[in-house]
Order: sequence, then structure tokens, then C-alpha cells
Amino acid sequence: MISIFRMYKKDMLFVNYEAPDGSKNHNRLWNGGNGTGIIKLYDKKGEGLELVDEIEATHIGCEYGEYDDPHE
Repeated sequence: MISIFRMYKKDMLFVNYEAPDGSKNHNRLWNGGNGTGIIKLYDKKGEGLELVDEIEATHIGCEYGEYDDPHE
């Protein structure tokens, strides 16, 4: 299987996330739901690979950011 997904930062929202207990471990967090991508499924045939299916995925949820571990 090969998967290639993308989402542009310009289409994401900057999220200021605070957990219900008041902690803020996620900093510089970007979030969005309009990512796109392609999934290619292969079957092994002898020494090579045969493409079985190719799936286009849209409206993929994406998240990017940094997590500050309070235990470090």
C-alpha cells in the first residue's frame, strides 16, 4: 500500500487547545479537514507488484503541531 496525503497550511486553522483539566500541552497546533490524497493498493505477484485499486480520498482530517510532555 502506498498513501500520499496533503493539506496546505494556508487552509488550516491555528488552534489554541486547552484540555478540560486546564493543561495546555499542545502548542502551535494547526488543524483542518480538507486534506486530499490517494491510496494505492498492490498485490505481490512473483518478483513484482500488481496495482489492485487506486482510491481518491477527500475531506481528510489533518493536524500538525507540537506536544509538550509534562513528564519530561
